[in-house]
Amino acid sequence: MDLNGFTRYRASFYRVSANYSPAGEWRGTIDIRKQRSDGVVEALVSHKDVPGSFPSEDLARVAAGAYARVIIDEEKFSDA
Repeated sequence: MDLNGFTRYRASFYRVSANYSPAGEWRGTIDIRKQRSDGVVEALVSHKDVPGSFPSEDLARVAAGAYARVIIDEEKFSDA
């Protein structure tokens, strides 16, 4: 597993994406990874939907990034 497309934040890496829903709104999704000292990358959160919906792709991505940073800050990987 590589970290291409992921953003480093503290000791973790996150990636955001946004998808257009049939309801006409944008939804954000996050993935969070951690690279262990032996170089192995482990998935902490995969394809987690961000709460809420947004009127634009940009807003969905910004919200997803903020949500990922909160999960990393609070170390709430099992809750995500």
